Amino acid sequence: ATAYPDHQTATAYPDHQTATAYPDHQTATAFDVANRGFLLSARAVLAERDGQPAESLRAWRELLEPRYAQMERHTLMPDVVRAAMAVGDTETAREATTLCERDPGLPTPGRAAAVEHCLGLLTGDVDLLTNAGRYLRTVGRVVAYARSCEDVAILLAQRGERRAAKAALSPAMDAYATLGAQWGLRRAAARVRPFGIRWGARGPRRRPVSGWASLSPTETAIARLVAQGMSNPDIAGELLLSPRTVQSHVSHILVKLKAQSRVEIARQVLIHG
Repeated sequence: ATAYPDHQTATAYPDHQTATAYPDHQTATAFDVANRGFLLSARAVLAERDGQPAESLRAWRELLEPRYAQMERHTLMPDVVRAAMAVGDTETAREATTLCERDPGLPTPGRAAAVEHCLGLLTGDVDLLTNAGRYLRTVGRVVAYARSCEDVAILLAQRGERRAAKAALSPAMDAYATLGAQWGLRRAAARVRPFGIRWGARGPRRRPVSGWASLSPTETAIARLVAQGMSNPDIAGELLLSPRTVQSHVSHILVKLKAQSRVEIARQVLIHG
C-alpha cells in the first residue's frame, strides 16, 4: 500500500501526471493485480487520446496475461478487442474474446454480455453489439454503454446506413455531454466523420426551436417509431434507451410539433417522409 503516492486528484478522467506517478510494480498479490487493471486502463485510454493506437493496445495486452484471470477482466475485454481491431490485430482480438468466455468464474449475465460485445466487434455483428449495449444500459454502466453505441454506429455507417448510424450514436453523445466528457464527444464525432456523418458542437444551436426541423436525430428516430405504432417500452428496447428517457423525448416532440397526441406525431412523420 505504501508503494503508491498518496495523490488526491480531482480529475474525473485520467491524465498523464496521474497515470505516470505510480511505480510500475508488477507484484503477484491478488489485491495489487486487481487494482493494476485500473492503471492499465488509464494508460490505454491516454494513449488512444494521444493518437497512439499501438501504444494503447500494448497497455491493454497486459490484461491477457494469466495472472489477471482472477480479476473478472471480462468487463475490460471489449476494450481490448476494440483496440486490437483498430490496428488490425485480429489475433489479439480473438485471444481476448476467448479469454472473456473461458476465464474462471460463474457464467453471469455480465460475462455473457461482454462475450457478445467482443464477438460483435470481432465479427461486425450489429445484433450482438445491440444485445450487449442493452445489458450495459440496464445495469447503469453509462460509459461502457455509450461506447457500445459508438460501435453500433460505426458498423451501420460502414454499411452505408448513415441515418441509422446517427440515431445509434445519439445516446452516446447524450451520455458524454451529460458527463462532460469532451474528449468522448470529439472522438465519437471524429469516428463517424469519414462516413459523411457530421456531429458538430454548433449543430443544436442552428436548429429551430419548433417544427419538424427542430427535432434532434434521436427525437426524429423516436417520432418515426411512434408513427409505426410502437409503445414507449418498445421504442426504448429498439433504441437502447430507458422508457423514462423515451417518455421525455416524446414530450419534447409533442411540444416542438405543437401536437396533442401520438396520432398527430404520426401525421407529421407522414408529411415529412
